[in-house]
Amino acid sequence: MRHVATILSQGRYLRTFLATTMLTTGGFMLMPFGSTFTVNNLGISYDAQKWIYLSTGLVTLFAGPLLGKLADMIGKYKVFAIGTVVAAAVVGYYCNLGRTPILTVLLINAVLFVAITARIISATALISAVPDMPDRGGFMSVNAAVQQFSGALASSLAGLIVVQAADGHLSRYNVLGYVVITAMGLTIALMYPIHKAVMRKAAERRPPAAVAAE
Repeated sequence: MRHVATILSQGRYLRTFLATTMLTTGGFMLMPFGSTFTVNNLGISYDAQKWIYLSTGLVTLFAGPLLGKLADMIGKYKVFAIGTVVAAAVVGYYCNLGRTPILTVLLINAVLFVAITARIISATALISAVPDMPDRGGFMSVNAAVQQFSGALASSLAGLIVVQAADGHLSRYNVLGYVVITAMGLTIALMYPIHKAVMRKAAERRPPAAVAAE
């Protein structure tokens, strides 16, 4: 408990936990209502949803390693920012849809989850580099707890926004989408100082010979 208290007393760790909170908010606000929205708003049956989940899973499976390599090549924060902008644009479009053909929904979900995967991979890499070695295990444990708590809070808040009519149609799902987009924008801002801190730490650890060679 003393170790946890020490971690929670450091401002740079608290800023990271706040970024984790915003990062978690987006997914946990939309996903609990995803299946209901697909059936009652988009007009796609429950039986057909297996194709959405299957295609999304396959796309993410292949995109994940490529996005990880891309993050190493061009920078983790850059991949995070690009993924966030793309995800926000897709969310804004998706949450305003009415009856939509399943092929269109498949394409939208594929793009959305590739963008979400880009965010998760790059953000996890950045956040895991924040703590110093003695604090790493405790920091990641607290960060995981923050994720779980943030997910529960986000789902509860989403339930206060979305309204389901007697025919099953979800109202104010577009409002929920705008809230998620706002959270995504805040996350870009919150992740930037984390990115800068990680870059400074990496520069300090580089051997003097490598710095002199450059």
